[in-house]
Amino acid sequence: MGWNDKNPDEMPLAQLFANACRLATWRLRTHIEKIGIHSGQGRVLVHLHQHDNVPQWRIAEAMNSSPAAITSILKRMERDGWITRTRDPNDQRTVRIRMSDKARKLEEEIKNTFMEIEEEISSIYTQEERAELRRLLLKLNERFSKDDKSTLESTIAGRDKKG
Repeated sequence: MGWNDKNPDEMPLAQLFANACRLATWRLRTHIEKIGIHSGQGRVLVHLHQHDNVPQWRIAEAMNSSPAAITSILKRMERDGWITRTRDPNDQRTVRIRMSDKARKLEEEIKNTFMEIEEEISSIYTQEERAELRRLLLKLNERFSKDDKSTLESTIAGRDKKG
């Protein structure tokens, strides 16, 4: 079976999934950029809304990203005034991340943007289809996370996981 864009019924699942992810990411990005942040930054701020003043490696872990990728995002966010980064007084190797006052002022708007996308996706499906889609995505996420987790764990091995 080839990579046929003309007939979706003949497209491999991987291609359909990649295309749906690309379109959903584009949609989220266009919504979130209206408030002046990028989608990766929005995910960081949503995480900090729930878990503020966390070690940087925890954000990488929560987002299934490499520490290097998160460092790049966080440096830009710090430069733009969305977060503050400080050394942990109890462990100078650990960098703690906090939402800035600027970000706190937009918390509700950021949350609403993610909720709009959630509602848009939910509106496509019946309740049963949403439950099945959630089940299938969780299964896929769990399978792919095993590979990512081993890479991430080897990167943060040896760090103090307090806090």
